[in-house]
Amino acid sequence: MTETSVRIDGNRLSLPGGASVRFVRTLRLPETGTHPLPPGLGEFPVRRVADYADTVPEEWRARGGVMLPVYLREAMWLSFAGTREPAALQVGVGKVCAVSGRPWSDRLSRDPQNYVVLPRQPWLDGINSGSGTVRQFVAVPLGTGATVEGQVTGAEVWGGVQLQAFTLSAPELLRWREEERRRRESAPRGARPGGAFGAPAPAAAPAAPG
Repeated sequence: MTETSVRIDGNRLSLPGGASVRFVRTLRLPETGTHPLPPGLGEFPVRRVADYADTVPEEWRARGGVMLPVYLREAMWLSFAGTREPAALQVGVGKVCAVSGRPWSDRLSRDPQNYVVLPRQPWLDGINSGSGTVRQFVAVPLGTGATVEGQVTGAEVWGGVQLQAFTLSAPELLRWREEERRRRESAPRGARPGGAFGAPAPAAAPAAPG
């Protein structure tokens, strides 16, 4: 059965359609140079804003969602799981698309691509900054001009992280399942299962500037 609501499973945020996201604490990298993907240092706990209605700011209550206890200037990366069938996941930071580095749109786009394909992509370690480089997800205060939102849009209004997941339509999902069935049947005996969407995560991480 396809989930239709957002829920929290431990420190994992489960989205409609089955995709899930974990927010992983990591080392803050220097802001110059190119660096390997830093290690994970544990997961940030995820809590529903509604469960703390008496203590969170009014604007948080109005928007709802979830919250993470993150120190200023602390860095993280996002880990994806939860689905074995194709899904598209949009990731925004202050209503700036982390995949394209451009202002957020609720509609999927291929040019420029504004989503990651699950489960093909197991993580996202930052925001597209052009020329094949990314900038880490780092917590900074609104109103200082240091946010990606301020640098891309010229305003600092939203903040936070935005997530939106899309699954295949029923006809496309049936077509994909049939193609997968045929691929498995035509594979040589003893071949390792898996494919474009079932391949394991690569052992080496891509370069990620600070």
